[in-house]
Amino acid sequence: MKQKKYYSQFFSLSGFSIFVLLMFLFSCKNSMNKTKTLRGHILDARTGEPLAATVSAYAGNGLALKVDNANEYVEYLGKKRWYVDKEFMITTKEDSILLEIRHGLETIPVQRTISFRDSSNREMVFKLSRWTNMVENGYYCGDTHVHYLNPATAHLQMRAEDLHVVNILTSDFTHDRENFTGDLDKVSTREHFVYVGQELRDWQMGHLSLLRLRKIIEPYQPYGGYLFDIEHHPNFLLSPRLKLAKSQDAATVWSHFSNLPGFESAIAFPLGLIDAVELITYDDPIQLPSHWFPWDFSGMSQVEFPAMRGMDLYYQYLNSGFKLPITAGTDKMGNDIPVGSNRHYIPLKGEATFDKWIEGLRAGTGFVTNAPMLTFTVDDARPGETILFRGEKTVKVRVEARSILPFAKIDIIANGKLITWKYLTDYGRKRDVYSLELEAEIPLSQSTWIAGRVISPDTREMLPRNLTVFAHSNPIYLLKDGRSVHVENSIEYLKKYQHAVRNWIVNNSEFATESERKEALDYLTRAEQVLLKK
Repeated sequence: MKQKKYYSQFFSLSGFSIFVLLMFLFSCKNSMNKTKTLRGHILDARTGEPLAATVSAYAGNGLALKVDNANEYVEYLGKKRWYVDKEFMITTKEDSILLEIRHGLETIPVQRTISFRDSSNREMVFKLSRWTNMVENGYYCGDTHVHYLNPATAHLQMRAEDLHVVNILTSDFTHDRENFTGDLDKVSTREHFVYVGQELRDWQMGHLSLLRLRKIIEPYQPYGGYLFDIEHHPNFLLSPRLKLAKSQDAATVWSHFSNLPGFESAIAFPLGLIDAVELITYDDPIQLPSHWFPWDFSGMSQVEFPAMRGMDLYYQYLNSGFKLPITAGTDKMGNDIPVGSNRHYIPLKGEATFDKWIEGLRAGTGFVTNAPMLTFTVDDARPGETILFRGEKTVKVRVEARSILPFAKIDIIANGKLITWKYLTDYGRKRDVYSLELEAEIPLSQSTWIAGRVISPDTREMLPRNLTVFAHSNPIYLLKDGRSVHVENSIEYLKKYQHAVRNWIVNNSEFATESERKEALDYLTRAEQVLLKK
């Protein structure tokens, strides 16, 4: 009888425990199924001003979460970054999420794990701290080469990426000619300028970015030339179209020079038809180009006429006495790269305007970068400036790089040669900002251009499109007795380049008419005469 009573109490307690356990599991299930909300406000840590930014959110299993009040995003190295204006909202059934907030290259990203265990709704303020402020130093940055982005969307994205100038390029393939107005787009504001220009494309001759264009260059036609075996069209000459653009006071830029240097660069550069070259755009400037047309169809072997990296080919023009500025763009054609991932920082005096930025580009000021902020001086001169001297002269050169992405080394280059360099030996160690500076005294006995650069060949996983961390100043020119730079080997190389162009025009080009082929040869002859005079 007593034993039966104990069994009854045992089963009664067990039933209660099971009931409690079931209620706990039900509560957990309800908690897991319950929707949680995070409302975030993004502020500048110093000023308290609201900021546009990009927000990435991930669950514990790595699943990307949608930002509720965002429609535009960019895929950045496998992460989906949503563009938000000042605030955002995320709803989830997860107990915690991993959050990342970014605001361009000058702000330290915020990474935070947000827990909802103590509350189903959270409202938080996220303060972003600048590690540098280039505007306070007088620099405004821009992207010269953007496609498939309407102006209204561009304005939000450029603010989120801390970018001041976006040049959208309508072209034969973008089907957005209606966005071209020949003036600043109406979405532009006091420090954020959007202008729709035009890109012209010939796969053998080259591509052009026409900035601050007032009137579309006609005919607005499919690209020229043949792209592998995809499609063929007649080749067309770029130089007459460059003249039309310059008559409108447009800035003429050679598109993605490190990707497609093209045949006609050896014509347009000597004839002064190009204001700047995009040194970083699609391909990495420290690698060989993707499109080898000038070398494949040169009529010469690689021993006679070796292929060059875009960076080194650019140096040959500087060595031949051409003051040819560099600039930078993304060639953004989708969500694979953020607007302004490659950008040109240009110093402006007084109130910032789009026209001042374009004139700074033409003058060859500032530096191009995909992360490092570059300071470069020769004595007291800055990029784009010219120093005249007589006899012999020793100059003090200083280059400094600071970056939120790690970089390998900084270089000083003079007339295309590596003069001195310095490694950031522990750049693999994680830190908020990586910094390095280098000073050198360089004796001069001839006219010389000097530039500073950042090169990091082991950083491909850190940027879209397999690019490496890179920055390059525009040159400073030191001219003895006022004479231009003259490096004989470089001039001879460019003559071979022009010889390759002549071989291709005569033997392989596919112009629509014989008169167009003759016009191309006439332009080439004039460009050859410029080099002969060097």
